[in-house]
Amino acid sequence: METYSALHEIPDIFLAGFCLSCAERGSGVFSTLADESDAEWFSYILDSAWKAPLGEVGEDELLEILEEFEARGESFEDADPGTKGFSILQSVMLAANAIAVFLNPIPSRAEMSGQTLETILGSFDFKLGGSGIAMIEAGEEEEVGRLQQLEQDAQKAFVASVRNLNSDQLEAGLTRAFLEDLRGSCAPVRDEIRMATASVAELAGWDGE
Repeated sequence: METYSALHEIPDIFLAGFCLSCAERGSGVFSTLADESDAEWFSYILDSAWKAPLGEVGEDELLEILEEFEARGESFEDADPGTKGFSILQSVMLAANAIAVFLNPIPSRAEMSGQTLETILGSFDFKLGGSGIAMIEAGEEEEVGRLQQLEQDAQKAFVASVRNLNSDQLEAGLTRAFLEDLRGSCAPVRDEIRMATASVAELAGWDGE
C-alpha cells in the first residue's frame, strides 16, 4: 500500500504522529467496549502518548506505561479475532504503540498501527455487512468496506499533510499546533468508529459480556 511505503520516506518524528492518529481514531473501539475503569486507564495511555512529543511526559514514565500495558493487556488476551476481547486489546495496543514508536521510530512498527486498525475495522465491516467474502485473483485490488476505507483515506490524508509541510515545518516536527490540528482531524472518523462499534457489539451480543 502506498501509504505504508510513504512511512519509510517521511521524517522519523512524524511516524509517531501517524501512530497517534491511528490510536485516536481507534479509541472509539476501546471507549465503547471496555469497562469504565479500563477506559480511564486507556485514556491515560492515549493522553500520555499525545503529550510525549511535547516533552510533557518523561521517558521513564513512558516506559512504565508500556510495561503496565504488557502486564495488564494479558487480561484481554483472546485468540479469536472475532471476539470482544480481541478488539479491546488491539485498540489499546494502538495507543501503546504510539508511545513505542515515539521512543523508537521504526517505519515497520508505525505501519503496524495502520494495519491493526484496518484489521479491526475490516472485521467490523464484515459483521455489519459492509463487505463480502470474495476470491481475489493475483494482481487484483481487494474491495474494502466503508469503515476500512474511511481509515485508509485518513491515513493517506496524514501522509499528504506531512508532504505538504515546508522545510521549516518539517524541521519543527510535532509542534503543539500540529498535534492539536491532527487530533481534531481524527474526531469525525473516531466518532464514526464509535457508533459502528456499538452496532457491532449489539449484533454480536457483546453488550452482556
